[in-house]
Amino acid sequence: MPIRVRQGKGFNFKPDFNGMQNPRHDRYLRPMKCFNILSIFCVVGAFMVNQTAWCQVTLIDAVEVFEGSLSDPENDEIAVHWDVANLTTDTLKLIVSRQVVQGVEPFNLPYVEDEDGNPAPGAYERFCWGPLCYPYGTAMSNTSPNLVVTILPGETDSSFFADYYPAGIAGVTALEYCFAPITDINGGVCHTVLFCLDAENCALGTADDEVALEWGLIQPMPVRGLSTLSYQLKAGQSGQVHIYNAAGQAVWSRTVNQSQGLIYIDGNDMAEGLYFLSLEINGARPQTQRFVVQH
Repeated sequence: MPIRVRQGKGFNFKPDFNGMQNPRHDRYLRPMKCFNILSIFCVVGAFMVNQTAWCQVTLIDAVEVFEGSLSDPENDEIAVHWDVANLTTDTLKLIVSRQVVQGVEPFNLPYVEDEDGNPAPGAYERFCWGPLCYPYGTAMSNTSPNLVVTILPGETDSSFFADYYPAGIAGVTALEYCFAPITDINGGVCHTVLFCLDAENCALGTADDEVALEWGLIQPMPVRGLSTLSYQLKAGQSGQVHIYNAAGQAVWSRTVNQSQGLIYIDGNDMAEGLYFLSLEINGARPQTQRFVVQH
């Protein structure tokens, strides 16, 4: 399929939280090397009045890989698009979250600008969902009722775009997008896109054989008070733990020096919402888990 690029730079409407209105005016870029799949299905179970309700989110023509060259000026801003369909008999109210599975170096996240408003060195990204294109580096769409995307039974929403700005950095960036019901942020369907610019091997990188990490799941989930995450490293290894909020801002950081132990997460010190815990060992690609804080 052709890559559809939104002409978003000419629109300046900005809501209260610094998002940009999604103009939904699309143009078609000449076909590039791009692979897609027809659809991805998600089944989420929810018990309602002693019955099980099933939610099915379908991603239509979800792009898997974008390949291009930095020498092509069209690739200064890359936008991929797919439709989100509701094939059920129930109305779906959906949000989107984004996770950086793999990033080039440097990668501008959390996203920062200099005093003149220019992006700091490094590739960066954003996404559009519903009426808004969210600020660069945002990890989750707004959960306000008027900004959650509602899809009626049998209908399709075409507002999703994933924007990637390589900023002259060659390599492979992998971004995962999850579409979930507002009532179950951890439920939903996730899809990963590879953005490959002048990359010798357009694939996810593998961690150094000398870097090994074993860790469990954050429990209990959702985080309502104190939750823990168990981990085990090789002898002599150390790492950094960071927790980021949905806006991509670091809200908590610690150094891990013990070869094994528990990481404690105190939900009482955090606002409700989606967070990402990232553990980086000896400079290798960070390992990340999502978690939700509820009070």
